[in-house]
Amino acid sequence: MQANDTVANQLGVCTYLIDKLALRVGNEKGEDEADTVGCCSLRVEHLKFPNNGEPEVTFDFLGKDSMRYFNTVKVTPLVYKHIKKFCEAKSPADDIFDKLNAQTLNTYLKENMENLSAKVFRTYNASYTL
Repeated sequence: MQANDTVANQLGVCTYLIDKLALRVGNEKGEDEADTVGCCSLRVEHLKFPNNGEPEVTFDFLGKDSMRYFNTVKVTPLVYKHIKKFCEAKSPADDIFDKLNAQTLNTYLKENMENLSAKVFRTYNASYTL
């Protein structure tokens, strides 16, 4: 697998999760900040894969304002395959999306629509839902 393919797959899955789950994008934190998490900063320890034969993922992490996000969701088989692969051979503290950060994701979104950012993309989800 080429490096660009891995980045493309991670961008696709990350965008999917922000769209379907309305997750925040997530940024790197300083030593003195709470260990809150967004999509780009998810670690292996934040995911579990229920062994029920379904393409489901359980997310368990602290989001903005240290609010716990705990949710088991069914995802597409392709997203399930990729996210499991992103977690393979990594320790619990490793980033799932190790080829991405918020800036990479926002650059990708801007390539598709001027002024589009992960925050705007997520806000559109909320607007549409309401």
